[in-house]
Amino acid sequence: MMDRTSADAFVFAKASGLFSKFFIGARARRLFQAKRLRDIWALLFEGEPPLVPEGMLALLIERKSSERAFSQFRLLLSRYDRPDPVSLALLRNYDYNNLKALGAALQRGDKEAPFTVDIGEWSALRIDRWPDIGAITRDGPLSWYNRVPGAEESLDWEVRLDHEYYQNLWSAVVSLGNRDRLSVEPLVREEITLQNIVWAMRLRSYYGKTKADILPLLFTEDLALSKPALGICELPLDVWDRWASWKYSWLLNPHSEGVPWALDPRWAQLAAEQYLYRVALRSFRQQPFTAGVLVSFFKIQQLELQMIRVATEGIRLGMSEGEMAEFMGSGGNV
Repeated sequence: MMDRTSADAFVFAKASGLFSKFFIGARARRLFQAKRLRDIWALLFEGEPPLVPEGMLALLIERKSSERAFSQFRLLLSRYDRPDPVSLALLRNYDYNNLKALGAALQRGDKEAPFTVDIGEWSALRIDRWPDIGAITRDGPLSWYNRVPGAEESLDWEVRLDHEYYQNLWSAVVSLGNRDRLSVEPLVREEITLQNIVWAMRLRSYYGKTKADILPLLFTEDLALSKPALGICELPLDVWDRWASWKYSWLLNPHSEGVPWALDPRWAQLAAEQYLYRVALRSFRQQPFTAGVLVSFFKIQQLELQMIRVATEGIRLGMSEGEMAEFMGSGGNV
């Protein structure tokens, strides 16, 4: 292991080299210009793509991209004798997403385990115990998830997983020393605020929830992080003029005069991811040799994975480059 100063220098240099090759910003256009999934494979990986149907190739691209992203993050994290608590909390995102995938597969009655990203010694799950969900989570922080939730419980259980993830992340942030906390907190604060907003949008648009229903489903440990989400809980979902002056109106899907409009939470999610990328990029450049480097790198990785998913799905659905760029909003230019 390196001492902290040497590790910080290595991680900053290595992370800079890695994300210079990410398909984000102007480089994302190369993904959207691809005509076939084989072309995307050639952009991302070495070697010929496997000879499988298009639908399977799209899944393989997303899986291989996710595994590579974790491998890159693990490489950076391994340079520290004691990784910072926020980076470790970020890794738990894989556990929570893996558990959601396992639970959904069991609800569907799938016989084979779904794809999960193996994070090795950092995982709180025993995925090799599939399909026994109780054994998968036993003796760990997620042991309460010890059975397959019923259809009426799925939303509440998903919310609880998200709450626990963000609670752990926020607790890790406030545990840092001043210099590291200053390098990390703005990005994490923005992420939680925007996640609350998107959650409120989804709960209203897809589930018909009211403000009273939504409040206990938000991350409210710091009221400033939930106030913007609560502020939109009574706005009509199909009246643009009521949203136009909102502080976060840049999250909204476009509106054309005379054309019916309805709130699109998917658009807001993508706009939030693109904004967080810009915040992460600024933090990465302005806060070298701090915990903020790994946190920013993780967020930049997540946007690249989103770009890859949009590009592969766009090809499967026959979308043009222009349609994908429009769907991504400013994604090709962040």
